[in-house]
Amino acid sequence: MEKLEEFIHVIEKLTDTLNQMAVVETAKAQAAASNQPRLLDGYIREEQAAILKIRGLEHHRMELAEILGWKDMTFRQILAGASPDGLSLLEPLFHRLEESLSSLTRARDNSDRMIKVRLHELETAAAQAAPGAHAAEWRI
Repeated sequence: MEKLEEFIHVIEKLTDTLNQMAVVETAKAQAAASNQPRLLDGYIREEQAAILKIRGLEHHRMELAEILGWKDMTFRQILAGASPDGLSLLEPLFHRLEESLSSLTRARDNSDRMIKVRLHELETAAAQAAPGAHAAEWRI
């Protein structure tokens, strides 16, 4: 049971980190939307730190999954084979993780879209500032 508790703790930490990344992605989108590019650097650094944390947690999760006999199994497969007690512990945990991942994906998509809009605006401004220059020369 000790390894299961550790596995649960790792999933909770993964969920928390994904939620933190979603907040950063939302802030990145807002910074891009409000034309504050200087803020983006700090957000990108926070994002990089969170990615490293997620890699470490995911590695630990995989080690624990192997110890628990769940190597190469999806969360759905784990739930399908879980005891009733295990199911009551793991199902809400996996659901929260899935929601956090979906939230991060939406926030990242919004952030990427807004940054692309700002890059396009910069390319357009650069092309207008240098008549005769080709837009491709100004790509960032």
